[in-house]
Amino acid sequence: MQTIRLQQTIEKDGEIHLCDLPVVRSQEVEVIVLISPFRYKLAAMAQDPQIQAELSQIQQEFAVTDFDGL
Repeated sequence: MQTIRLQQTIEKDGEIHLCDLPVVRSQEVEVIVLISPFRYKLAAMAQDPQIQAELSQIQQEFAVTDFDGL
């Protein structure tokens, strides 16, 4: 069995679109979806308003060090 590995970022909840695959009509394929737990959690954290506020505060606190050359 030939394996084709694709990595995608989900753009719309519940949908994955595959195209330009080396398959022909009536060919049977098996599709397995592996959800990357680390990337999923990281993406969810990036959207969390509390984490965004904390990161903004940290950035403001360390802004004075931006020009120290370290």
